[in-house]
Amino acid sequence: MVNDIIADERSPVSASGHAYGEAERREANLIYEYADHLQRHGHRVARQLIQIPGEPRPHRTDLYDTSTNRLIEAKGTLHREAVRLAIGQLFDYRRFLSPEPALGLLLPAKPSADILELCRALGVKIIWQEGGGFTESSGG
Repeated sequence: MVNDIIADERSPVSASGHAYGEAERREANLIYEYADHLQRHGHRVARQLIQIPGEPRPHRTDLYDTSTNRLIEAKGTLHREAVRLAIGQLFDYRRFLSPEPALGLLLPAKPSADILELCRALGVKIIWQEGGGFTESSGG
């Protein structure tokens, strides 16, 4: 069920000791809403646990569309730094999944033309909220 997808190891306090901010709440809501959207369209969604050698704990992906073999990283902001972090996470996690998944970046709104081009050049599909649903970039 959708609730199981976003229930994860995050606590209400970040590593720095401060409460999670608005971007993190937006990210969690975005994941929930997109997972629900995918499931309403017949997709099966899950999360992947990735154990990286030498790391004490596994990493949990934001969303994995098992129907299309697409790994999706979500960010609650359009800031370039967040997008670059997401791209790094996607390429890092993909190395540990077989078969190698397609990559998707889930954002709260349509990003700038330059971010769209960056992701297109890297083969990362961008998905964003628009109107009452979600829109995908043509590349990736």
